[in-house]
Amino acid sequence: MMINSNRLGQALQNLFGSTAHQIACEQKFEQRQSKLTGLKFMQVMVLGFLEHPSASLTMLCQVAADLGVDITKQGLQKRLTSAAVVFMQNMFEYSKEHLQNKVPISLPLLMQFTAVHLVDSSGIALPDSLATEFPGSGGDGPEAGLKLQTIWEFLRGNLTAVLITTGREPDQGFTGHLAHIVQGALFLCDLGYFKLTSLGHMIASGAYFVSRFDTHCGLFDTANRERFDLLAYLTETLEAQVDLGLLVGCETQLDCRVLAVRLPAKVVEERRRKARANARRKGRTLSAEKLAWLEWNVYITNVPNTMLTMRQIVLTYTLRWQIELLFKLWKSEGQLDRVAGKRRERVLCEVYAKLIGMVIFHYLTAPVRWAERELSPTKALQIFRRYVSEMALTLDNLPDLCNLLDKLTSRWQRFAFKDRRRKRVSTCRQIELAAALSLG
Repeated sequence: MMINSNRLGQALQNLFGSTAHQIACEQKFEQRQSKLTGLKFMQVMVLGFLEHPSASLTMLCQVAADLGVDITKQGLQKRLTSAAVVFMQNMFEYSKEHLQNKVPISLPLLMQFTAVHLVDSSGIALPDSLATEFPGSGGDGPEAGLKLQTIWEFLRGNLTAVLITTGREPDQGFTGHLAHIVQGALFLCDLGYFKLTSLGHMIASGAYFVSRFDTHCGLFDTANRERFDLLAYLTETLEAQVDLGLLVGCETQLDCRVLAVRLPAKVVEERRRKARANARRKGRTLSAEKLAWLEWNVYITNVPNTMLTMRQIVLTYTLRWQIELLFKLWKSEGQLDRVAGKRRERVLCEVYAKLIGMVIFHYLTAPVRWAERELSPTKALQIFRRYVSEMALTLDNLPDLCNLLDKLTSRWQRFAFKDRRRKRVSTCRQIELAAALSLG
């Protein structure tokens, strides 16, 4: 796919140039007497951690020197203030809002929807000194931690939202994704976000969802509104897949499709083994009902059969794994979960700098994610890292920056696609093939 390097280059120039200067002045971070202006501070932090994810202050000072700013380790430390945190937070919000790819991935099955939002969270441990502001999840977890409540619009490859909450806040209480509902959008959520009021809001707004089903939730027959015992029904059926129209919830009663897929015997056996081990560790005993549910994957959706068959629903839901891979990339390659120092200001400036770097990476790679083969984000980020220092030196020259982006795209298309697999077809390829199936 051809990319518009001029448009991408101008977006990067605005981010690292006039916008950074304007926001630095607005947040009173800009200091006239300092060589490390807000604009240069932004470049040093974001590009420095992109090129060296575990960069020390000394390494960041070397990045500053490459950009024409002579500053000591102590001088850089003094710039990591509360104003710097607010500045970097504002730059992160700007980057998410303005670095947005407009072209959807070429998968007809998904292009039925105006957007495909993957919703999930990932935790990051913080120094214990931040436990008051960012209490951890408790138990065996760290004393201090934060959660990145993330909404990734997979159809275009954009980060719709990344909201930072404390590590203690449960996913089920999160409703930030409701602010991004548009008619015709599809939301894919795991069981941690199962909340009937949220699902009802999506239905009322003309949006769609696919979610794992909470088996404690009441089900009712649509004809007579009598209680429907799904587990009893599944226990008696000989079918491997079940697609039922039911009312979900005792009070709300949403009209939905409830889908159940029987799992292979080996998978069920392993599920039950892990469940028993977990119960023993907590001093509990598993009920026969709980063991019976482990034989099935159960989903709930309001997507009509005319849009997606049961097989296509189940396949589409596996896209949720892509956001897990996103978090893995951020942590393994971007080292977002490894922050230096104990001071709040240094920790948060590093977190926001790394997040901005990931926004830039996803923005640049979005147009080439899917062609004949699927792009490997890990390979692509490793290649990108080799060109970050060169990018830093070309930000002031649009023609040179565009040439660099063209070269970078060429490297991605040559060296960053996933290897062809004979036995296992990628999720995107499966979805592409599934579009050819009858929707009857």
